[in-house]
Amino acid sequence: MIKRNIFVKIKNDPVLLKIVKFFHENPSCIDSAENISKWIGEELKTVRKKLDYLVKKKVINKDKTYLAEAYSYTQDKELMEKIARFMEGLQNE
Repeated sequence: MIKRNIFVKIKNDPVLLKIVKFFHENPSCIDSAENISKWIGEELKTVRKKLDYLVKKKVINKDKTYLAEAYSYTQDKELMEKIARFMEGLQNE
């Protein structure tokens, strides 16, 4: 289960926020760290580090083959609803 303090961390970290926003707006997206870094306009090394953090927190899924790694949004409906409320709250600030 996601803890409330992760939302504080996401809110205070511009790159985490961009990644979560990207997947929230594109929930069916499955893409590489390289492409995600291009979509959000951030350095690849930083994006990889932030993606790994979000994978540990189960916000993002990571699929690995011997050729590539791909990231996708959680499919946990309860978690997706919490993230949606969080994103709505940011828009209302």
